[in-house]
Amino acid sequence: VKEEDRLAATITAIEHEAAVVPRGAFMRTPLGRVQRNPTFQGLSLEEAGKLRSYLHWRRPERLPKLSLLERAELDPALDFLDPIEHDVPAGAAGCWSLQLERGGALVILRSLLWPGLTFYHVPGTPRHGYIYMGLGEKNIDLPFMI
Repeated sequence: VKEEDRLAATITAIEHEAAVVPRGAFMRTPLGRVQRNPTFQGLSLEEAGKLRSYLHWRRPERLPKLSLLERAELDPALDFLDPIEHDVPAGAAGCWSLQLERGGALVILRSLLWPGLTFYHVPGTPRHGYIYMGLGEKNIDLPFMI
């Protein structure tokens, strides 16, 4: 396997498992198109401190498996992606480390599965993003570390 092929596969895996957006930053139109939500003004400080306020930026995998009762509680325009709170391994530590920095003026999410991936969000503003500065090695020992 050539190095560029391995690199492309690693980037794809990181994007699939750890790319994150705040809930409400993107919306699905009635025609099914996903676009940036022009009314998104950021998460409140209370919402920003909860894992369920962050979603995987990929096609949903868990959402289609929900029961009708569970889907009835969701907003189809905003809740069309999988929340990160259901990532495995779950539990107290789970796959993510969420920290409020600078007195709640900044939220930092770090992936424990892909060490080096850091997501940020400034509550009350639409500013968010993520960066990966790691070795390209997945932490396959994570379930045994929790």
